[in-house]
Amino acid sequence: MPDTYDTFRSILSSAFRIPEDEIRPDLTLEQLDLDSLALTELVLIVHERFGVKIDSAYASRSTTVAQVVAHLDTLRAGDTGAVASS
Repeated sequence: MPDTYDTFRSILSSAFRIPEDEIRPDLTLEQLDLDSLALTELVLIVHERFGVKIDSAYASRSTTVAQVVAHLDTLRAGDTGAVASS
């Protein structure tokens, strides 16, 4: 998770100008002020950077940073099973 988390945090910081020190795993994408247009852009950037497409359930404003990272790790590992939310 550290590599995925750091890369995802870097994406949020560079593409959406969120200071990296304000990004925490427990924050939702809504708390990071990402609206629906930003979420669409995020899905495209993540697809380019990681080579995987985030499931729409993980590109919602109520999803936490940790949930997105866990989903990315699952996709990158080639596991198609669902990630349980905590």
